[in-house]
Amino acid sequence: MSRFRYSYLMRTALQLKLHQQLAITPQLQQAIRLLQLSSLELELEIRTNLELNPLLEQIEEESLCDETSDHLSENSAEDLTEIANLSAEDNWDIANSTTTQEVLLQKSSEITLQQHLFWQMEFVHFSQRDKIIATALIDAISEDGYLLTPLLEIQQLLEGLLNGPVTINEIETVLNCVQQFDPVGVGARNLAECLNIQLNTFPSDLPQLANTKLLITKHLEVLGKRDYSRLKSDLNLDEKSLKAAIKILTSLNPRPGTQISTKKCEYIIPDILAWKKNDQLIVVLNKEFMPKLRINANYVDWIQRADSKENLQIFKQHLKEAKWFIKSLKTRNETLLKVAQCIMESQRTFLDFGEEAMQALNLQDIAQKVGLHESTVSRITTQKYILTPRGVFELKYFFSNSIALPSGKQPISATAIRALIKKLISEESSQTPLSDHKITELLLEQGINIARRTVSKYREAMRIPTSSERKNLSFN
Repeated sequence: MSRFRYSYLMRTALQLKLHQQLAITPQLQQAIRLLQLSSLELELEIRTNLELNPLLEQIEEESLCDETSDHLSENSAEDLTEIANLSAEDNWDIANSTTTQEVLLQKSSEITLQQHLFWQMEFVHFSQRDKIIATALIDAISEDGYLLTPLLEIQQLLEGLLNGPVTINEIETVLNCVQQFDPVGVGARNLAECLNIQLNTFPSDLPQLANTKLLITKHLEVLGKRDYSRLKSDLNLDEKSLKAAIKILTSLNPRPGTQISTKKCEYIIPDILAWKKNDQLIVVLNKEFMPKLRINANYVDWIQRADSKENLQIFKQHLKEAKWFIKSLKTRNETLLKVAQCIMESQRTFLDFGEEAMQALNLQDIAQKVGLHESTVSRITTQKYILTPRGVFELKYFFSNSIALPSGKQPISATAIRALIKKLISEESSQTPLSDHKITELLLEQGINIARRTVSKYREAMRIPTSSERKNLSFN
């Protein structure tokens, strides 16, 4: 009896179980990763593969004319100029149209603010001691042009460098000289000092100059709150004089250091070009900035003459990887184009009328239309830009939450509501700005029924001040 029970238990313990498991191959991982790369990241990825894989080669521009149309690369020149050549009868915002080259941000000068200041320091007859002090001060100036490091800390640093005492008066004397450098206002320790340095360059007989200095020195906080009634009372000024003083103030630069570039501008390369021709929407890839790849035929011939089995395996592996990489690039481009075309068709009213006509759209809507997974749509729209006659936008910009409206009306996108709020505020009177409650009523008149707190949330998201803060004096 005991042997029977033992045998029964052994049979149940040896039962097999079946289950499915998805294994993602390295090639599939590479294809997924390529989907989410931006243009610049993709260019770096292609260069890396060109260096590592001898069987991959880039087609030079001279040989493109001899290539057939079934290669990975064709079209471009006509596509790039199409937007710039839009005729007047096209009803999109032609004034904003541009070519791809104009969309790229120009490279700024590589000179830094510190280099600019050191260059000026060489023209000042500093003693060796003062030059060391000036160097320490310039090193401590931020990109905006402010000296944020306390003078006591700089004093301690200088005493270590000079092996002796350094007085605050010495440092301030050199600082006053540095503050005369270009750009005007650099080296200031706070906003008021920065603005006053700039005001010192104005003619002394300029009307309201004294009141402007007083406004900066003692009433800057009240001015930030836009409490003009209090300012007129505290300064004993009428409205005309106060407006003149504020006009002088608004001509100053609160961040003088930004006049000197401190870093290179980043490129914004549109991956997609979109425009309208003969009332037809045209969406194409921007192939001007897409490297054209192919298999190096010479290396493929060498495979036939491999001198060892090991070398043959290496060449075959390189060939396999090269073919897969080119296929992955082609799949990426086809997916990007298909998704972009679908987005533009869905947002055609935006292209016709602007943000106020933006349609409610989400990832699921596009995924269902193009037959892809939502995660794929999310990857392919991340850091991908499209050039339209209305400007350059990230593809993700065209997705927005929808706001439900009363039955019978199509939901409206949050982007469109924000645009309407911004438009209403831009058209308001500076003397009687619209409150959030009033904006809610105006939107209701247009059939958009949303809560006042929603208006407040969108206004704050756009960094638009409250109605009391927006109450402003009008300037000529």
